[in-house]
Amino acid sequence: MINQFHINLELQHIYLEVYAERFHYLRRFLESYYCYQHNLVTKQGKMDWEGIFQYAQRSKAASDISNRKQLVREMTLPLPVLIGMLKVLVRDDKASIENIQRLLDAHFSYVIITREEHLALKKVGLLERMPTTYYQEKSTDFHLAATRFSAVDITF
Repeated sequence: MINQFHINLELQHIYLEVYAERFHYLRRFLESYYCYQHNLVTKQGKMDWEGIFQYAQRSKAASDISNRKQLVREMTLPLPVLIGMLKVLVRDDKASIENIQRLLDAHFSYVIITREEHLALKKVGLLERMPTTYYQEKSTDFHLAATRFSAVDITF
């Protein structure tokens, strides 16, 4: 019950930031939404971003690593891509709390990868963007979130 309150509160924050086109604060609200949505909370009912490391899907390379300092939490779709989707909602005058929630529930998640895998994404420029094949309708990678990970041989 209390989580639902926090989920709704975070959705309202996200809605206000999106509607005002203040996208630079979104990461914090998105992370809070994710934590409450997946019951990643402390005993005091506060969001627990460290819980993402226990909850999120791990790459094969990350699955045997217990040292948290060797791991990185990464949005499945980069933040700029999610922001682009949210901007489309604003552009099309469809930026409602319900539509934002649908979009987030369909496209927003985290994965856990190793620091080496994170560096591999960075080296090929895929930390903040998706490969071009992600956007090409005739590609087998069209709108597949795993595209940027498979581009550097990260498997789950």
